[in-house]
Amino acid sequence: MSGLTFSLLLPMPVLIALATIGLIICFYTALRLPVSGFCRLIAVTALLVLLAGPRLLEQTTSPLPDIALIIKDESASQSIDGRREVTDQAFDELYGRLSNIAGLEVRTVSATGRAETRLSDAFFDGLADIPRSQLAGIFVLTDGQSVETPESPGALGISAPVHAFLTGRDDEKDRVLEVISAPRFGIINETAEINFRVSDYGTNARLANITLKINGRVAVNRAVRVGEDIPVRAKLDRPGKTILELIVQPIEGELTTRNNRAVIEISVIRDRLRVLLVSGEPHAGERVWRNLLKSDPAVDLIHFTILKPATKPRVAAEEDLALIRFPENELFLEKLDQFDVLIFDRYTYRGVMSPLHFDNISRYIQNGGAMLIASGPEFIGSTSIAGRRNLAFILPAVPSGDVHNTPFVPLISETGARHPVTDSLDDTNDWGRWVRSLGVYQRGGQVLMERDGGEPILIVDRVGQGRVGLLLSDHVWLWAREFDGGGPHRELLRRLVHWLMKEPELEEEAINLSSKADSEQITMARRTLGETVMPVAIEAPDGTISNVSLEEVDNGRWVGQLLVSEPGLYTATTEAADGRILFDVAALGLATPPEYREVITTTEHVASLVATTGGGIYSVRTESGVRVPAMRQVRVGRPTSGRGADSGWAGVLQRDAVKVESVSTRDILAPWGWLLMIAVALLASWFFEAGQRGLFKRGR
Repeated sequence: MSGLTFSLLLPMPVLIALATIGLIICFYTALRLPVSGFCRLIAVTALLVLLAGPRLLEQTTSPLPDIALIIKDESASQSIDGRREVTDQAFDELYGRLSNIAGLEVRTVSATGRAETRLSDAFFDGLADIPRSQLAGIFVLTDGQSVETPESPGALGISAPVHAFLTGRDDEKDRVLEVISAPRFGIINETAEINFRVSDYGTNARLANITLKINGRVAVNRAVRVGEDIPVRAKLDRPGKTILELIVQPIEGELTTRNNRAVIEISVIRDRLRVLLVSGEPHAGERVWRNLLKSDPAVDLIHFTILKPATKPRVAAEEDLALIRFPENELFLEKLDQFDVLIFDRYTYRGVMSPLHFDNISRYIQNGGAMLIASGPEFIGSTSIAGRRNLAFILPAVPSGDVHNTPFVPLISETGARHPVTDSLDDTNDWGRWVRSLGVYQRGGQVLMERDGGEPILIVDRVGQGRVGLLLSDHVWLWAREFDGGGPHRELLRRLVHWLMKEPELEEEAINLSSKADSEQITMARRTLGETVMPVAIEAPDGTISNVSLEEVDNGRWVGQLLVSEPGLYTATTEAADGRILFDVAALGLATPPEYREVITTTEHVASLVATTGGGIYSVRTESGVRVPAMRQVRVGRPTSGRGADSGWAGVLQRDAVKVESVSTRDILAPWGWLLMIAVALLASWFFEAGQRGLFKRGR
């Protein structure tokens, strides 16, 4: 290959100025003597060429191959409906056809992604080391779904055609459940509103059945309109984590059911904790309860101390008394359900409350309320609250009549060592002594604390949907006064009250499922009062179920792990010792990754790029197998795609790119040759001008 190059001896502006002056002189001379002007023009031209330094460039080149790039979509959505197998077959056939084109090199790159497909990354990765002058074409094997694709050929810096080979079917159907809005936080006993939409693709159904589960229990089951925004409300009846599941009934033949389910996790908090504390009489431990509950700014405490029973003779007019009447009807009949916890502190039955009140308290407990009885000597005898038959049937123990007045150190029972109320309290070796406890006949519940000899001093129990606690000593206040070294009275009573309020972190039978963003591992944490636990059933996003056995790591604490690779929502289910079903969910990555939200094969994301580059879109999947269009090599500027009798054809450009092996230059004419030409031209100009003036005649 040859060409012309210049090595300027003077700057270009100077050469232009010299050329202008020279042309003016030549033009002026030509007006008087045309032959002399022409000679001067030759001299000026030769001078300018000499100053421009023209040289002949000679190159030795070798041809370079054209390059075709195949982008193979290997994302998670390609595993649906046999698309991966279609992709592999189409890739093998396409690779073979391109390899048979002489002078064409084939390169490949994969577009991977568990949570989402990014075709843009695959384009840039594949083109990173391909010279654009050699790029003959790009072939994309995909289902068309991508969260990001190149906007234009200019963004990639290419001028070659992009062809899209779609791996899905033409008659695909799918139903998608999409949550439009949902709260992340809520207030207990209020409702949360979730807005969602059911969308159908490839079908014209008008209604769809949806199911709403709250913590694994079905709350709503009804039909909704497809394509409309639908609100649904859920009652938040427990603190902590509330898991709402929305499930839509699948349609026959749809691609996947992974996008038929949505899970919303709501953190439920208490606005204010309302506690009703009723003290039967003034005593040394009354201040302990009041200080504990008043120190918590989230607690609204209503405290009554009964100083004057109804049977006491009236010695003055009621309007002259400083005491107010105990509002038993308002508290225990009208507003009892507004309280989270009812505490009877050394309450003695003195006729203030009627059997109707105790009936309502029992119903309150069975319907989800909580009651704690902190008892003293008044728990024994005919005036005991345990003697009210309307209330006694929900108590875990009844008094035996014994009062133990010998000092003792409270001990954690075997069950208490596993129960979250008492399992991690301070070492009992450092606890101070109590002086009094009451004997009881236990009828149910779990003993968390006991005295030497095994007699219970703290019993908790579940009654219906509610909970009951029974503290069989009135000397917890000795710990508050640091008697004999004191003890963890504040933490013990706080945990006890919070357990009664069903705080999730204090549940004795629970399972917790968790995962880390950078890990492919699901961790199960199980706590129980039993000696053994059932295996945990883990349901993966694709519906497969794995049973995982747990290992005990501490008293009542069991742990298990499961290695997983697929992102999405995992559900854990197991059975507690009392037959209750325990349930929790965790998301590895995103609960419903973008990869599975829309899975219908589409041209939406690649159509613009294909059209602007002159490529084509082809469906390679047929009822009988895979069909890849024919390949053609075309010149630049010619059409690069077309439709034929079968599947049409796709073109690759013939680039004719070359590699320069060596480069050499040589002068067109040696400098002395240009100078000789200038001298001859000037001498001829002078000769003609001298003849014109007659100088030669006068000389003779």
